[in-house]
Amino acid sequence: MYNNFFDYFCAMKNRNYIVHIAGVIAMIIWGLSFIWSTQVYRNLNPTATIFLRLVVATVFFTAILFTFKLNEKVDRKHIGLFALAAMFEPFLYFIFEGYGLKNTSPIIGSAIIAMIPLVTPIAASIFLKEKLSPMNILGLIVSFLGVMVMLINKDLKFVASTKGVIFLFCAVLVAVGYSISLAKLTKLYKPLTITWMQNIVGMIYFIPLTIIMEQFEPSNFANVSGYIVPLVCLGVLCSAVAYSLWAYAFSKLGASRANVYSNLIPVFTGIFSFILGIEMLSTNKILGILMVVVGLIFSQLKKKEAKV
Repeated sequence: MYNNFFDYFCAMKNRNYIVHIAGVIAMIIWGLSFIWSTQVYRNLNPTATIFLRLVVATVFFTAILFTFKLNEKVDRKHIGLFALAAMFEPFLYFIFEGYGLKNTSPIIGSAIIAMIPLVTPIAASIFLKEKLSPMNILGLIVSFLGVMVMLINKDLKFVASTKGVIFLFCAVLVAVGYSISLAKLTKLYKPLTITWMQNIVGMIYFIPLTIIMEQFEPSNFANVSGYIVPLVCLGVLCSAVAYSLWAYAFSKLGASRANVYSNLIPVFTGIFSFILGIEMLSTNKILGILMVVVGLIFSQLKKKEAKV
């Protein structure tokens, strides 16, 4: 028995399932991000959306870290690594994802992004020397096939523009590069520090690009009521909370196993799209969701002697 809630919470932190819960919650939030993003894009262009999203995240994070004295000193020699990670994500990743989403539907966009786990193990085996068991590989395959099943039905034909698909596939490649950088940072700093720094650096990257893009694609900043709620959700939940949970799960699971959780993104996007009346869940999508979940479970199985 535990004497108090604090003792119970500390005991929970030592259990493996906390890591997996963190990964799932991050995917739920990111699944909603595709819906929130398309709502904001009705008034703001992608670069303005991402810049303001990072501003909101940075303000939120700074307040939390310094209020609760959770801030961690960053060594100057690691600034370059933070700059590289932020260049991959949020900078390049959000650009590709943003303009890809603008030319596709939330379901198609999230399904393509879910291909990240298939590419990551290859990069992780080359750069991080990570190894996957046959069961892990089977899980990757089953989970990916589940994503494909979700896209094959009479109601949702692949009608996305070529430009949108290319942007999204570029986002996948960039996300893999980010995973490699993140693997090194998680050995040096806490998840909160990593997320805070990447938001600050990413925000700086976006300042000149936002100014330039506003000349070609002006945003309707005046209609605040039309985008403020989803924008705050993107900043606080997606860029702050979800990234922190993801960095934590990543530090415990490694690049290959952690990225498999990305397959849950289209699952949650489909579920929330159905709940909000944006899109119906067909039999194929339900089957695809089940396959994704089963594949995810397989991908996380480890030998008894291994530790998380």
